[in-house]
Order: sequence, then structure tokens, then C-alpha cells
Amino acid sequence: MAPTLVKDLFLLLTDDDEDDREIFKETAEELETKVKVDTLNDGQELMEFLSDKDNRLPDILFLDINMPHKNGLDSLCEIRATPRLNDLCIIMYSTSNYPLDVKKAYDLGANGFIEKPSSHIKLKEILQRVIDMDWKDPCSKLDELNFVLRP
Repeated sequence: MAPTLVKDLFLLLTDDDEDDREIFKETAEELETKVKVDTLNDGQELMEFLSDKDNRLPDILFLDINMPHKNGLDSLCEIRATPRLNDLCIIMYSTSNYPLDVKKAYDLGANGFIEKPSSHIKLKEILQRVIDMDWKDPCSKLDELNFVLRP
């Protein structure tokens, strides 16, 4: 009997800040768990990516709120209105921790919210925490009480 191959966990970050994308990717690739990381520039590019049925859907989508062309909350709304994408695990990843942004993200169906950490170590801690959740349903343990994830 051939061994079962475990696919890499696929993380997708959509963020208009090139430095944030690079730091996220480098940090995620340092995690104990093997991950594949791709990044996109804005919500419009994200929706084009997700619309292409040839693209693998991410296991976890990290989504910035403030982006040009289509912001993260608009993208979240569109994703949750698309039956094929409705179960996608989405974690908002933003410099804003403004309570109204957090509440709106929760109300629109995000699975979690991370304020962008101020250090590489804190980013690595929070990403590892997210990755360590149940792989079959990585967002199953996130609810209103633990919606905002902290390192």
C-alpha cells in the first residue's frame, strides 16, 4: 500500500503592501509545518484568482482590509455570496484593530481577525498558532469569543 501524501497547507495573503507580503511569505515559510504561500495585491486580483476554477483554493486566506480597487471587506462580502467559496477559511489581516472594523469583519463572515504584528517573532507565533489548528477544519474553533487572534 502506497503511503498517503499530505499536501502542503496552502496560505494565500491578499495585501497591497509589498513589504507586508514579503515578510508574511518569508515568515510563513519558516514555520514548523510545511506550507505553500502565494500573495496577491488587492481584492480585484483576489476575486479573479478565486474565479479561476483551475486555481487551487487556499486552505486559509489572509485578507487585508485597506486596499485599492477592492478592499478586503468588499472582497469578503463577495466571497461569502459565492456558493463555491462560502466555506473558505478567511482571516482578516490588517493594521486596523478598530472595533467597528473587527465587528464588521465578523458580521460579514470572516473566521478570524489578526492585527498585523509589530515584529517578526510575533508574526511567526500567530501564524504557527493558526497553522496548529485542526487541518481538516482550520477555522472550526474560531467564534465570536476568540475571533481576534493574538500571539
